Amino acid sequence: MLEVLEPIAANIYFAPEAHAEYERLGFGPSPAARNGVAYPDGIAYFTSRGACLGTVPGAVVASAFGVFNPDVVVGAVAEGWKRAGRDQILAARQTAAVASLRRLLGDEPAGLGRATELLRRGADAADVAGRALFAGLRSLGWPGEPMANFWRAADLVREHRGDCHIAAWLDHDLDAVEIGLVTDLWRGLPLKSWVRSRAWSEQQLDDAAQRLRDRGLLEADQLTAAGVAERDRIEDDTDRLVGRVMAAIGDDVDELIGLLRPWRDAILAGGGYPQFR
Repeated sequence: MLEVLEPIAANIYFAPEAHAEYERLGFGPSPAARNGVAYPDGIAYFTSRGACLGTVPGAVVASAFGVFNPDVVVGAVAEGWKRAGRDQILAARQTAAVASLRRLLGDEPAGLGRATELLRRGADAADVAGRALFAGLRSLGWPGEPMANFWRAADLVREHRGDCHIAAWLDHDLDAVEIGLVTDLWRGLPLKSWVRSRAWSEQQLDDAAQRLRDRGLLEADQLTAAGVAERDRIEDDTDRLVGRVMAAIGDDVDELIGLLRPWRDAILAGGGYPQFR
């Protein structure tokens, strides 16, 4: 589910339509493209994704997102609220998401309503306790248009899992820098690669890597067997925490994955999400 859903729900962060909508509100354009994927302006990213929480200070956004350097998030969100109000950026985000998905998938691909129904069934079964971004998205309600409803359902299930994932790695006594370093290696990426996008300094990355070595999770620049096992346990715990969502979808999960997979593939082929491998 994660593999097929993530590029669909998170296309909003790489969609040219989103960059254009935010630029019209006074945010910066996409600062760079890599392998055909246009990356977001940082201020627009933090403000738009965090807007479901309300017009909150950056410290709240940093807490909810979990993996980013709070020193960067706090300043970015403060600047973001100078450029657009919450309703403005939420409307721009929804407009852009719908436009991007329609461009990549077609106006209303076959099975859209059924996929929305199943994702919504899962989201409706979930508890908001301790799940800030999921709760914020749920508070927005349903847009009422087929593609927008589908995107909201996908975003809800994605952010619910993200909230659960943060709870899982915190329970394993890893901090935000450490989980980024471990996850890069666990995904098969070089040490200190994708985690750099979380705005940590070289010193912070080096210090976290040494802490992982001291715990026996890292040897030189590779995960040890204990490190792999620890990251596997975090993934298993995350899966357990999203169990109610998956139980609600139930025996229809294979049907849902079958609907989502070709849409995921179309988004990846269209440069709508980075490919890590």
